[in-house]
Amino acid sequence: MDRVFSQQQRPISDVSHAAIAIRSVNLSQRHIGVLHREDGVDEVHLLHLAWHHDLKNSLPGPVYFWVDLDVPSRRLRQVAAICRKVWRSNQGTLPYALSPPNDCFDHQTGEFLLGPTRRGLTCASFVLAIFEEAGLRLAHYATWPTNRSGDREWQEWVIEQLENGASPATAEHIEAVKGEVGAVRYRPEDVAGAATVSPLPADFATSEKRAAGILDRLSGG
Repeated sequence: MDRVFSQQQRPISDVSHAAIAIRSVNLSQRHIGVLHREDGVDEVHLLHLAWHHDLKNSLPGPVYFWVDLDVPSRRLRQVAAICRKVWRSNQGTLPYALSPPNDCFDHQTGEFLLGPTRRGLTCASFVLAIFEEAGLRLAHYATWPTNRSGDREWQEWVIEQLENGASPATAEHIEAVKGEVGAVRYRPEDVAGAATVSPLPADFATSEKRAAGILDRLSGG
């Protein structure tokens, strides 16, 4: 895992244009986002989908590990530009759901393209969608399984949180997300694992193996 760093090993200020950040939320849940820096700006920001209609663009806390992708600088500069565009166009509006990460944003405005087969994203599929919009696919989607142990239970937990949490989710949105249960789940550690692979995109078997190493790092192993 020579491309994965704690901030003690290598500070996030080393990010030149874009990278991926991941942290543990609890023993069973991780959170992920995209680190990005605008040319000529000192601070590196973290763009991440925290929850339903809760897109954030903030300074990353010290608990985040980060992945330095083996990708040409010009491509990562494009990822950073897309982060800024998506942030400008989706503050307070980007929904949380279980839809796939391809073709999610308007190429001109960066606005999320809500539709009958595109209801929203998770924190992990949001990261995939950002890189997808830059023409830099991180994961070979067809290799991801649909029936991994724990994925359906996690998706049902998301619905419970939408139903019972202090969120602005409408009954219509919740019903739409229920219809997505059983869809492929891209876990945060999967996406971070894929980002360590070169060349991209990474298949599931490789990403899962790299994800195990990342989980070990996050747990202090």
